[in-house]
Amino acid sequence: MTPMNIINKICYPALCMFLLSLSVNVQAKSSQFSNYDIQQAYKKYVVSKHVPRQSGQQRKLIRSQNNHVQNQILKTAKQQLHKRYRWGGSTPRRGFDCSGLVQYAYKSANIKLPRTAAQQYRSTKRIPMSRLKTGDLIFFKTRRTRAQINHVGIYLGGGNFIHAPSRGKRVSVSKLDKYWRRKVIGAGRI
Repeated sequence: MTPMNIINKICYPALCMFLLSLSVNVQAKSSQFSNYDIQQAYKKYVVSKHVPRQSGQQRKLIRSQNNHVQNQILKTAKQQLHKRYRWGGSTPRRGFDCSGLVQYAYKSANIKLPRTAAQQYRSTKRIPMSRLKTGDLIFFKTRRTRAQINHVGIYLGGGNFIHAPSRGKRVSVSKLDKYWRRKVIGAGRI
């Protein structure tokens, strides 16, 4: 066992206990710090101290893997072009609704997503529209319903996205034009 492993075995539990006791004291004093603040500080400490730096070759490999996953998602989604819309549909044979198409495309890259657009929104990391990359998800509110989010598409780049629009239509590519931009609620990344 290396000296660093020994130190980590001793320091991690001690640090956790210290942070836990600090959390209890902070709560007792009704201070401005929350458990969330302490957890974030701990994560930042662990990442900054104990994650080895990646070499250029490792970063290249990770980018390559990400590109492969992204390409698989886009390829699968594009293969569904012109398939019919079907509410609740999530297979090429039955047809797709918007979230079924997204779930199906991501599943092809071994990424599990929840079934509805709203659940998919909650399971993604928020990103600004100006930072969209191919494969990111764009969420919309297209109808007057209680649901804040009722539509989702996969960003293809160049201001285009693929989606299963609505009853009577087929899976297609649309431009993020004035109409769609007014309906955007946000964007998310897995």
